[in-house]
Amino acid sequence: MRQLKRSAVAILSAALLGAAGLAATATPANAAQNSAGSTSAPSGPAASTSATPALTQLNFQYASWSYQSPNPQSPSMGWVYPGLHYAYCYTMGPSVTYMGKTSSIWFLTDDDSGNKNVWVNKVYLDPDSWNVSVPKC
Repeated sequence: MRQLKRSAVAILSAALLGAAGLAATATPANAAQNSAGSTSAPSGPAASTSATPALTQLNFQYASWSYQSPNPQSPSMGWVYPGLHYAYCYTMGPSVTYMGKTSSIWFLTDDDSGNKNVWVNKVYLDPDSWNVSVPKC
């Protein structure tokens, strides 16, 4: 009986790890959807949401506070440091200006302080990531 329980746990663990690996490598399937490179509010019908958000890798050039909501007036949660980070999706919010760039696009991500589902503005991105397509939230 004990061996059966161990086998069941091993099978379930392998299945969960495999599913997590697939989720971590997911990319947006629809290249025609609104991109985060747009500087104006997207128009047309709202994008559909899925149970598992796609992950898009972005390179942040500057450190930034992460926020509880896509608004610099909301509580700051922690930090996103320069380097590669995954963004789940983007939404429009209040504009932020930094280092000569202005954007009203906010990315949902996890920060380097351990906070999940926090928001960071697009102005902190490396120029090479400025036009990377990210799904709309």
